[in-house]
Amino acid sequence: MSDEDLKQLTKLIQSNAKAIEALTATIAADKAERKKAYQQWERDRNQLYQYMSRIAAAQSNFYEVQSDYYNQLATLSEKQTTFEQRQISLQEKQTILEERYIELQEKISEQQEQMKLQHSEIIEILNYLKNR
Repeated sequence: MSDEDLKQLTKLIQSNAKAIEALTATIAADKAERKKAYQQWERDRNQLYQYMSRIAAAQSNFYEVQSDYYNQLATLSEKQTTFEQRQISLQEKQTILEERYIELQEKISEQQEQMKLQHSEIIEILNYLKNR
């Protein structure tokens, strides 16, 4: 090999070394950038899981409150049904009492009429006896 070839080979080696060095720096920078992006992705993923956990807890609380609400509605509905049944029973009893009251009023009226008749008869008898 001649000196000229040796110089060209040396230049080529140096050129390749610079290219390798530049590629190594680029790869290192790219690697650092990917690591940074991966860390950001992990943070975002963790934050997303936290949000999902909070949503699940809130949803669970919502369903619990909703269940309590529906239980209260069912209880109130049962109480209302009982109240309505009692009210109907009281209305029936009131109707019976009113009918009985009317019957008693009619009997009292009849008895008063009979007493008036008897009173009239007694007065007539007394007047008859008095006049005799």
